[in-house]
Amino acid sequence: MTWIRVDAAEVAELGVALAETGADLLLMGDPAADRWALGPGESGPALEELLGGWRRVRLALGGSLSELGEAVVGAGALYLDTEAGMSRSLFGGSW
Repeated sequence: MTWIRVDAAEVAELGVALAETGADLLLMGDPAADRWALGPGESGPALEELLGGWRRVRLALGGSLSELGEAVVGAGALYLDTEAGMSRSLFGGSW
């Protein structure tokens, strides 16, 4: 028989880390402002296109990670509640 052990505190910590990573990605500055350093020519527009794509992906990923982090924190809290309820029911006490 396979056993799976879920550590509710670690699940909650993972959720916090995911949410923080998502927030960091959302708060990153717009690197397109530094395009001026390349001067005139073809490299500036190419860099801007690259950075624009990175910005779209970064914002989408940041939003998804923030949502996932919140969901994981909620799951960790539910695991904690369930463990506490099971402990009370097995060792006496009421829900």
